[in-house]
Amino acid sequence: MTLQDSPTVIERTEDRTSYFVRFPWKLEKRLMPSKAWQLVSIALALLGSALATALLILVAGASVSDALSAMVTGAFGSGKAIAETLVQATPLIFTGLAVTVAFRARVWNIGAEGQFFAGAMGATWFAMTFGEKLPSAVAIPIVILMGILCGALWAALPGLLKIRFGTNEIIVTVMLNFVIVYILSYLLSDPWRAPNSYYYQSPILPTSTNFPRLIAGTRLHLGFILALLTAIGVYLLLWKTAFGYEIRAIGINPTAASYKGIPVAKVMLLVIILSGAIAGLAGACEVPGLQPRLRLEVSTGYGFTGIIIAMLGRLHPVGVVLAAIFFGALVTGSSAMQIAVNVPVAIAQAVQGITLLLLLIADVLSQYRIRRWDRNE
Repeated sequence: MTLQDSPTVIERTEDRTSYFVRFPWKLEKRLMPSKAWQLVSIALALLGSALATALLILVAGASVSDALSAMVTGAFGSGKAIAETLVQATPLIFTGLAVTVAFRARVWNIGAEGQFFAGAMGATWFAMTFGEKLPSAVAIPIVILMGILCGALWAALPGLLKIRFGTNEIIVTVMLNFVIVYILSYLLSDPWRAPNSYYYQSPILPTSTNFPRLIAGTRLHLGFILALLTAIGVYLLLWKTAFGYEIRAIGINPTAASYKGIPVAKVMLLVIILSGAIAGLAGACEVPGLQPRLRLEVSTGYGFTGIIIAMLGRLHPVGVVLAAIFFGALVTGSSAMQIAVNVPVAIAQAVQGITLLLLLIADVLSQYRIRRWDRNE
């Protein structure tokens, strides 16, 4: 066996004083990633996620077939189960779309969670202040608009800091997630706290602000329709408008986009504001749609899960909707699985993290290929 045929190659630099080890294989970026291979990589990631789920169920000491059967039945086994799955999917559709819009322009908005809280707080403030004085036909649209406005304003802060001072929007949006939670904690501890309540929660909101149910006897509400309409709107924006072209062009190459005359800073600011508005709409739909009052735990990580949803959906509105329903089924089905075979609900959260990790690996595999080093390189 020659040196070049060995598993690693030891090469010497020109000054002949130091050495480095080079493996015979390297990652090479594909010039034109294949759409078919991208779909295959996603399928492999989901298959790996399913295998990991089966392994976790075995570790929990339950039958894989019984547990998965209970999960599927709990998520899709009846009309009420399907409705509850869609209820769980609704905020994830919104936050997934919010992340999709931002990521398409290479604006790394990790603050959808905080913008969700901002939207919920804006909707709650209006409902508590003016809800009793207005009929539902007037109160509900204004509640929705307040959520959109507050989410947009909370997202505008990191956007302005980015284009004015060049700050990293990842750090700022993450930090603002904690800031908004502390603000809400203060409001629910005294100014907005329900009278004679020992819990961090607002008074019950007026019935005029409650969203109508789509199906009697279920929790499926108007927010789901708004989520689907938002998905359609995001698709039309990104692929059917000049502004959407600018967003996607910046996402591909912001330097080239600027040479083409696209105002990169302005578009990035508008994109993060739009992203925050969609996340704020999610918060505005969650409180009057499901909960009679605002609580500190109004979000169970919807904003962060939205990142996984956007990645799983390949930053496409149709994929986001399907991925959100899949995750909604995980949440609904895991509760039924716990009751049926005594498997912890936390498995669903573990599956979400594993799915994201495998999808990131799949994305690398679809964008790069493994190639052997040429001896002349």
